[in-house]
Amino acid sequence: MKIIQLPQWGRVGLSLTIQFISVFVLLGTVNGFAGNYVPESQTSFGVQQQKRQVSGTVTDVNGEPVIGANVIEKGTANGTVTDTDGRFFLTIESGGVLQISYIGYLGQEINTAGRTSFDIVLQEDTKLLAEVVVIGYGSLDKRQVTSAITSLKGEDMMVGVGGADITSALQGKIGGLVMNNLGSANSGTTIQLRGMTSINAGKSPLIVIDGFPGGDIRSLTQEDILSIDVLKDASAGAIYGTRAASGVILITTKSGSNTDGEVKLTYTSEFSKKQDYNALEMLSGREYAEHGIGTDYGDDVDWWDELIDYGNFSQKHHVALEIGTKNAQLYTSFFYENNDGIALQDSREDYGGRVNATFRLFDDWLEVRPNVDYRQADRTNRFPNFQQALRNNPTRSPYDPDSETGYNVWTNESLDYNVVADAMLGDYEGLDKWFKPEVNIKLNIKPVPGLTYQQVVGYENRQWELHTYNSKYHRDELENSRRGNAYLGFSKTEHLTSEGYFSYITELREGHDLNATAGYSYFERNGESFNMRNYDFAVDGIKYWDIGKGSYLSDGQASMSSGKSITERLFSMFARANYAYRNKYMLSASLRHEGSSKFAVDNRWANFWSANAGWRISGESFMKDLGWINDLKVRFGYGVTGNNDFSASYSANMLGSDTYWLLPDGRWEYSYGKTQNVNRNLGWEEKKEWNVGVDYSLFDNRLYGKFDLYRRKIDNLIYSVRVPQPPYTQGTQWQNIGSMESRGWEFEVGGTIIRNKDFTWSSNLNLSHNEGKILTLWGNNTYYNGNGFPAPGSPGDAARIQEGSVIGSFYLWRFAGFDDNGDFLLYNKDGDVIPAAEKTENDKQYVGNYTPELIVGWNHTLTYRNWDMGINLRSWINFDVYNAVNMYFGIQGQGNTNVLKDAYGKFNHIKGEKQLSDYYLEDGTFLKIDAITLGYTLPMRKYTPFIDRIRFYGTVGNVYTFTGYSGMNPEVNITGWDQGTEKFWDTGSFYPQVRTYTLGLQFSF
Repeated sequence: MKIIQLPQWGRVGLSLTIQFISVFVLLGTVNGFAGNYVPESQTSFGVQQQKRQVSGTVTDVNGEPVIGANVIEKGTANGTVTDTDGRFFLTIESGGVLQISYIGYLGQEINTAGRTSFDIVLQEDTKLLAEVVVIGYGSLDKRQVTSAITSLKGEDMMVGVGGADITSALQGKIGGLVMNNLGSANSGTTIQLRGMTSINAGKSPLIVIDGFPGGDIRSLTQEDILSIDVLKDASAGAIYGTRAASGVILITTKSGSNTDGEVKLTYTSEFSKKQDYNALEMLSGREYAEHGIGTDYGDDVDWWDELIDYGNFSQKHHVALEIGTKNAQLYTSFFYENNDGIALQDSREDYGGRVNATFRLFDDWLEVRPNVDYRQADRTNRFPNFQQALRNNPTRSPYDPDSETGYNVWTNESLDYNVVADAMLGDYEGLDKWFKPEVNIKLNIKPVPGLTYQQVVGYENRQWELHTYNSKYHRDELENSRRGNAYLGFSKTEHLTSEGYFSYITELREGHDLNATAGYSYFERNGESFNMRNYDFAVDGIKYWDIGKGSYLSDGQASMSSGKSITERLFSMFARANYAYRNKYMLSASLRHEGSSKFAVDNRWANFWSANAGWRISGESFMKDLGWINDLKVRFGYGVTGNNDFSASYSANMLGSDTYWLLPDGRWEYSYGKTQNVNRNLGWEEKKEWNVGVDYSLFDNRLYGKFDLYRRKIDNLIYSVRVPQPPYTQGTQWQNIGSMESRGWEFEVGGTIIRNKDFTWSSNLNLSHNEGKILTLWGNNTYYNGNGFPAPGSPGDAARIQEGSVIGSFYLWRFAGFDDNGDFLLYNKDGDVIPAAEKTENDKQYVGNYTPELIVGWNHTLTYRNWDMGINLRSWINFDVYNAVNMYFGIQGQGNTNVLKDAYGKFNHIKGEKQLSDYYLEDGTFLKIDAITLGYTLPMRKYTPFIDRIRFYGTVGNVYTFTGYSGMNPEVNITGWDQGTEKFWDTGSFYPQVRTYTLGLQFSF
């Protein structure tokens, strides 16, 4: 384990200085804009009114003290907060009025005339406590929900855990949601909900941000998020039609509120340091030399250690401003973030902002809600290939003081090269941009109470620019006798959304509630790109900024290309109705009629629908004597959704150049021609799912949760199928040829374990189980192989799907032992023991499974007075991981590449060629402490009228993993049918384990 190197004190000191200067500048600015001036009568230069001290206690309806309640003299900035006993003392003007407020309670105004002592009881804000759940094209009282939906508030997310996007803060929070992220500052996240829903089409949930489908989760900042609602089953997502096969994640960002014209400012900053841990133990230079593996160059190098950036230091600053009156509210935020990865050449610098507003006009007839969001990410994403850190000769130094570059660059050794120099002798400048303006216009049709019409128009522009350059001293350039390699690339994607719908929310008669919606939706996607590459430049330092000067252009060997994406269009009409009788009997249904330009004209339209029912048993008269049951509801839902998440080229008439075509005169000539066989019968992948659930709340709502049981069947799976030539011009065609199923259950339980005057402990536990199976495939003997293992050698593929196969199973030879020479023995298909040299592909069998039997998320929140602590744990139980690292680096005699220390330890008996067998399958069960956060909130109203509170917190992320797995990380990618392997050869899957240390500060004004 590496020793943590603290950041340079000068750098930290400078950042802190800038932070506090910014705070005081903002204080002065906010004070000026808010108009919080002190009237002359209250200054030392005016006439002083008589002052007096008042005191009192603030409690809730149960008599418990309300700690940290705001007590303010109305019309002034004079105020304080209640202490740990709920008491307050404040000097005010004679006859002044006190305003008492606290989150979750109704505010009160107290006239102090003739009194100096007060006992104040705050009532819970039942409107606030009646939780509202965001659903498709609207919202619903949580008590009326009949689908499988999990909701989170923004403050439920982990803080200080870093990561490339907000998914790092969601780990373990939502049952059934699996997220795989490399851990790099620039990596993306693969998201899978309730198992796999397709083989070749999209498998990730639809992201809807502020009502706009198709959002990019990478564009969000955690501090701007108000709530996240996850629609898990098809009955909840059917109203989104063809994009909801894998579930829907609805994200709502913060908007303004009525602050009575007062500006509210929140400033958050975080400073982070990352640590590499649990690196694999390879032979040292001296051990490598002693075993005579390869040439001894005399050095002793830890190549893994050389690739780590011990000087990494990350910081984030976020400023949010909020102001509002009854008819106009505004929320705006700005942020800057510098995120250094643990590896060399892995960093990014982000900045951006958001403006969300609401305006009410014409006596509430019209509401206009404009939102604008912009984010830019400058990426350096050239981190080294950590596979090479395992392979390289540890006696050879990466540095050469006599070299012009300082690096020791050697050539023509494909399995052993200077990976440090490869990363450092080149540039990678990537630029991501997201720009998203949108507006929601709502017409309240007041003559018909509860009837509204909303028109939503949104535009999103995503741009990607990439500039790369290899120096003339780079290994690739030396091996190819070139003087530099420059590349410029650009791509742009545009989304246009237009949706309009009527909503009608009313109580038809006493106890009969109706929430109905009907409207249309239109979505369009366009894209374009171009790139160029040239080589061999006379001047190395100009890099890609004079790309035409490379000699390969004049020699006709440079490359240039451009393209335009096929325009994608979706149009649909939808309707939804939710009915509840006394919140006891509930029915709901939805229908979406949708057409997609991705299919042939005769096969573009389909219907997607859902039906739900719910029964609140706790509302029945026979339950009245069971006072410990506060809420008990059973629900059933069934829905049908489609999958439109695949390339628009699948059924397009594609043409291409540089293809030989037979002309009428019998000659073959290059020409434009068809590059794909069009299947005019290609249709939707269609998911049918039922879900049975129970929601419960017990013991005065101190224990609550839900249970869901589901089964989903996906028909018309899209595969690439071989077809004869002729009549087809190409050898393959996309067809609907198979079906699969996924089934499982989810259980959630949460509650307040301890709650008293000073201390509270709340906990939430979610459990989930999922399993999948291929039901049919095209032809009984048809199969698809995957998870191929690389050279050296020809190990083969570790995954196969065919009719009846279980998703997640490995397809391997079964290990039978070792012979006297240390060579593998295997079982053949008949169960006989054979030497590995005699094996055939038909001897493989399905063995093990990488899908966990149980996935657990367990989150704790503890508070003691002004202190708070969060502990987040996660576990995958009873699943298999293929340890490819042991397979490739745990055997002696692998040429001159380095090996694990265990090759001369517990694997010393293995002498023969590695085999793709279950010998390397291991139980991957783990318990991970994702994060521990300790915070302290300092109420400031008693000290200054300008600051409400200051919160200090520290977080350790990725604290520790308890596991018996012998590799580096048991949490391998399980989002797909060919995963479950620690793929050291894949730079998108193999990265150091990162522990993060974060200090955070938050000022609320």
